[in-house]
Amino acid sequence: MRKILISLLLIIISVGAFSQSVTVPRLIDMLDWSPTQVDTTLKKNGYLLMKKDVDSTSSLYEYSWFDKDVDGREVVRALVLMDARVRNMQSRLITYRTYNRDEYGQMASWLLANNFHSTAKYDFKEAQHTVYSNGKLNITVKVITTRLKNGKKFTAYELELGK
Repeated sequence: MRKILISLLLIIISVGAFSQSVTVPRLIDMLDWSPTQVDTTLKKNGYLLMKKDVDSTSSLYEYSWFDKDVDGREVVRALVLMDARVRNMQSRLITYRTYNRDEYGQMASWLLANNFHSTAKYDFKEAQHTVYSNGKLNITVKVITTRLKNGKKFTAYELELGK
């Protein structure tokens, strides 16, 4: 009985750890949302607007989400929404960053399960970029490793998509 309760508790905790993540389908949907829709959705999920810079030709919104896991480790996520307009042309770029390897695995699995295929790879020593495409949309997946002065290293996983 005790093992069952512990297993159930671990499942609930692991589900909670991903509850504030933004899924790949949601990121793809956000490409067509208004900035207000993106802002409302992210704020409802506990993201904080860290920076907003809007002028006549572009806008930049940076959001972050911070929390501590049950094991005491910090969980950090960030989303950047950028829009640019020139005459009658408009472009949007979304960058989503997480430091959680399991979340990265879920995102990569979703890409492969939904007909995205690797079309290009770039190695920049501390960062590896892989471009995935389904024929309509390209998503760049970046794995960025940073080494601190004290020798510790951490890895960021980033998805970049736009239209």
